[in-house]
Amino acid sequence: MMMKKLSDGLIIGAFFMCLPVVASYAEEAKKPITIAMFPCTDVVMSLKKFHSLVTYLKQETGFDIEFIVQKDLAEFERAIKNKEIEFVFLDPHIYVKSADLYDKDTLISALTDKGSTSQSGVVIARKGGGINKLEDLKGKAVMFGPKLSAARWVAAKVLFEESGINIDKNLKAYSNGGCCEDVAFNIYLKAVDAGVVCDHFLKEHSKRQQALGVDAKQIVAVCRTISVPMRVFAARQEVSDDIVTKVNQALIRLDKNKPAHAKILHRAELGGFQSSKDKDYDGIRMLMGVKTAK
Repeated sequence: MMMKKLSDGLIIGAFFMCLPVVASYAEEAKKPITIAMFPCTDVVMSLKKFHSLVTYLKQETGFDIEFIVQKDLAEFERAIKNKEIEFVFLDPHIYVKSADLYDKDTLISALTDKGSTSQSGVVIARKGGGINKLEDLKGKAVMFGPKLSAARWVAAKVLFEESGINIDKNLKAYSNGGCCEDVAFNIYLKAVDAGVVCDHFLKEHSKRQQALGVDAKQIVAVCRTISVPMRVFAARQEVSDDIVTKVNQALIRLDKNKPAHAKILHRAELGGFQSSKDKDYDGIRMLMGVKTAK
């Protein structure tokens, strides 16, 4: 009898020891789960692009998900460290700057429409403007992508440097623009001589350019940057495994061959998601001179 009571006590004790863990997960799951990203265009356009994706994640996971667009890197890092953000969707050069803040075992890479985990930037100019190769841009005005863009800023700078063009000394002027449409529009209006856009832009955005009054046939590609990884989807280190698993699995299940999923992905200008590893971003570390993670 004594042994039975002792056994019951041990079972009950073990049960109550588990309660804090269960309660902790339940409390975390009830809180809005925040996904943060930096805009590839303006904030409002970014929210519109990813609205369908966030709605899908809410339905698939059952979580209350809040999507926010960050503009200030210092404020973003503060929010991560203060556990105000659970997931991030970042260009690779932003990810590697603070990789130790994230769970490196559960990284996900975005895919292009063709299913690639990498993309390039493309230098474009106005047709008939006398710019046929990169060297022709010396003394000209160029609009790069935002500094938060790996393809349109980091890779583009490398391309110019390797071609013997110091953007601070050899260009008439340069600026960091917003979306690809803005760059093309400024070239078309001759406000700048050339600019850098995403490699999928010329093919996929001709209708949008026409809506802006831009004749896409008047914009030509001059050269292409090296390939850099697509955006990284990462979880903050302390986020519960159950939450990370549910969100990640929902993203990976997105299949562009399914009509409903295709609409979500097309609106976000993506081709899907797949698992990745931290070492996949060592190439971008080399470009930036950042020490390779151990």
